[in-house]
Amino acid sequence: MSFTPMNFIINLPYLLKGELGLFAALGLIALSTIVLNRIFDRQK
Repeated sequence: MSFTPMNFIINLPYLLKGELGLFAALGLIALSTIVLNRIFDRQK
């Protein structure tokens, strides 16, 4: 197995897309949680 640093540079766009997808999914989950909490907020 050989170490080629150029392969890391070549794969950076794929890494960026994966990270953006992860943050988008987490943001969607957080946003839906906030919306559902506001919709079904119990009156005290």
